[in-house]
Amino acid sequence: MAKQNYHEFITSRNPLYNKYYQDWELAVRSYYGGQSYRDGKYLKAYASDYSTNSETINTYDLDGDGNTIGVRKAVAHNVNTPQEANSGVDLSNYYQEKLANVPVFPYTRLYISEYNAMLFRVPPQRTLPDTPEVNAFLNNSDGDQNSLNEFMSMVDTFTSAFGVVWVSCIKPTDSQYPKWRMHKPTDVTNWSYKYTTSGDLVLDQIVIRIAEDYNAEIYQVISDDYIDTIFIAIDPEEDIRVPEGAEYIPGDDDYDGYHRIRQPNELGTASIVRPVYQSTPIVQGIGHTPIFDIAQIQRSVYSLAGEQYSAVSYGLHPVNVVDEETFNRNGSSVGAEPGSLVITGNSLDGQPNYTYEFVSPDLSSLSEIRTIMDQQIDKMNQVAMIRSEDLIKASRSGAQIEQYDSKLEAFIRKKATSMENAEYNLWNIWFAWMGQDMPEDFAISYNRLYNQKGLETEIKEIDTLLNVYERYSQVFTEQEYTAMSYPTEAEAQAEAVRLGGSGTHSHEQEDGSVIYMPFTTHEEYELRMEMQTGVDMTETPQFKQELQDKLKARLKQLVDSTYTNNSL
Repeated sequence: MAKQNYHEFITSRNPLYNKYYQDWELAVRSYYGGQSYRDGKYLKAYASDYSTNSETINTYDLDGDGNTIGVRKAVAHNVNTPQEANSGVDLSNYYQEKLANVPVFPYTRLYISEYNAMLFRVPPQRTLPDTPEVNAFLNNSDGDQNSLNEFMSMVDTFTSAFGVVWVSCIKPTDSQYPKWRMHKPTDVTNWSYKYTTSGDLVLDQIVIRIAEDYNAEIYQVISDDYIDTIFIAIDPEEDIRVPEGAEYIPGDDDYDGYHRIRQPNELGTASIVRPVYQSTPIVQGIGHTPIFDIAQIQRSVYSLAGEQYSAVSYGLHPVNVVDEETFNRNGSSVGAEPGSLVITGNSLDGQPNYTYEFVSPDLSSLSEIRTIMDQQIDKMNQVAMIRSEDLIKASRSGAQIEQYDSKLEAFIRKKATSMENAEYNLWNIWFAWMGQDMPEDFAISYNRLYNQKGLETEIKEIDTLLNVYERYSQVFTEQEYTAMSYPTEAEAQAEAVRLGGSGTHSHEQEDGSVIYMPFTTHEEYELRMEMQTGVDMTETPQFKQELQDKLKARLKQLVDSTYTNNSL
């Protein structure tokens, strides 16, 4: 790649990155909740929100007789710390006030945590070599002291949020074994694929933003030939701190220069970085997840909560309506707060010579907003395939509830399969870095049962299969024709005639004796027996053995995944 194109590839963004960035941001902020979500400014803003001051408090100075001699207004701002209060943080308009006070309901985090808890209800089962390097990796897989189970749980969490994350498997020069690193799609800024001569689509090169501060961005660029760490100054006129040994690569102008640390890619493939998808990818590098839709609904609920806050702020407190003379007499300021004082003129005939009325707007919109919010929350539960109490009550039968459970169980199974495939590919790269072949007995199994009832259901299914197996053995074994041998050629010939043919063939035993069998070849003998019984003499034992092996393997997985086994 030419020098200029290389710099452009690092600093530019993949078109798909630009297309999906806002969805990723909304999804992950919905998962984090709190201040991160507020910073996204997802509340609907009106022109009046920016022109209206924050909450205003009226205070009054009174003389010794209780007469008002001064009126002051103070704007109340909600802040997080006393230091912010003393610093004069400015929430200067009503929109800022709403952002600070409207509660965030973290539905997305609850759903993702629920999925993760189902998948990791019991730890994944792995068959791995018992070596110091493997054991060290299991305890610290990413260099941040996260065990492999903790690391893969984190991978699952963020694939649920983003639809995809990228995981790199690289052996640092000073490490005894390779490390796995998770990269969120918001940090994978550019990538490209290519076709091999065999027609396979493989990763060509990828750019990962690994750090960013006030004066520099740090990227990792991985291709078939090299693993580069790139340091790019945000302000080209400022010096940046780079590790010793970093090479400065000048550009065509002052804005294209960068520092680089290059490590040869010993495996010769950029596929040491693998995408891990929630399910089937939309395109390479982009995955789908129901959280995209759930986050949009959560945003709608959040906006409705903002409408509630506005309705209460503007409508719950009464308005004091007074006549113009009373208004002017009070210095053009009459409060409606409890304890407010209103100065009026003297009455000459005993009748009030002022007019005032406390008016409270209609608050029926609050119940309407609440109804819409409840409907949106029900929709979220349906998209998330989570059963709510209302959904259970509304279901006409247990079969309808079971249908919801089946959808969720299929979803968890798909997640388990995706995680198994991802981990298998990553282990393959791990052993390649270690200069070892993938162990023949390697195995990885994630929990596919979303609750204890699912375990009971699968055990019943296996019990049914065992009954089928027994029935199969009874029916087909009775029909099987045992291949017979005879001590004399005449007896073998007689059997061949009985089966509708002729001829014999012989076999010499270990003790030197000779036995005779019908027909001129053993293959013809087996064919005649199949014609008589309707049973394939080769496929039937093979099918029975395969069924046995599969049932044994699945039963072992179920036993290993139970609470009882993990507590022993």
